[in-house]
Amino acid sequence: MAEAHEEFRHMANIVDSVFGRDAAETLAGCTSMHDLIVVTRPIPEPPYDVIRVCSPSSMWPVRTGHVVIEHLTVTGRNDRIERPTSDAVPLFWRFMVEKYGIAPIRTESGDTDPSPPAQA
Repeated sequence: MAEAHEEFRHMANIVDSVFGRDAAETLAGCTSMHDLIVVTRPIPEPPYDVIRVCSPSSMWPVRTGHVVIEHLTVTGRNDRIERPTSDAVPLFWRFMVEKYGIAPIRTESGDTDPSPPAQA
């Protein structure tokens, strides 16, 4: 999809970063036809919290050139951040660290944990 539609490139970059940072053993994901849904592994018994990365065609509005990442909780204490798509991968890992305590083992360059984007 991202090869044919550049506006989805940041979604593919997030998935690539999970594999490139050796996190596929600790995270599981699926798509809802539009959004990327991520949960920890092993997958807990329902109900459980998830991270949703909203795509450009999401049912939840996303401004052009932006990404929305949400922590959807069973308690209703959800968290939602919108940033430019250039911040999608660091923002995703910020959610993984803050919400699940999962930091990437390494980045593509061999460095450890990426820096999160600046707070707004």
